[in-house]
Amino acid sequence: MDDNARQLLNHLCHGYDQLAQRHQTRAFPELSTAIKHPLGYCLIHCPIGSQRLSIVSLQFTPSVRGQGVLTAFIDYIQAHPHHYRGIEVATIQNQSLAKRLLALGWRYKSALTKLFRANTPTLVHDF
Repeated sequence: MDDNARQLLNHLCHGYDQLAQRHQTRAFPELSTAIKHPLGYCLIHCPIGSQRLSIVSLQFTPSVRGQGVLTAFIDYIQAHPHHYRGIEVATIQNQSLAKRLLALGWRYKSALTKLFRANTPTLVHDF
């Protein structure tokens, strides 16, 4: 991972920690926010009562793509779950990412997702 990718990763991790601290008084707070950086952004959502943090959308500049930023960010969330009990990556456009997550033990959010949205699945992983 080059310096730009590491800088983006550090910013995402710091932004995640700040969100968790800001919402620490409620066990599973509702939130929808973007962690923005000049090299990209990550939109995170958590519906009321959900125990999973959902990565809804992300966009990285071409210079940092393919360097494992998202994988490292997911690993960070898993290592620092705060009050979440799982993570969800919604509507995955990148087929190699979906295959990698499935190989790591992630599962489809529902049978309907697997059946009707196999090309853009939502995958979940509980800690």
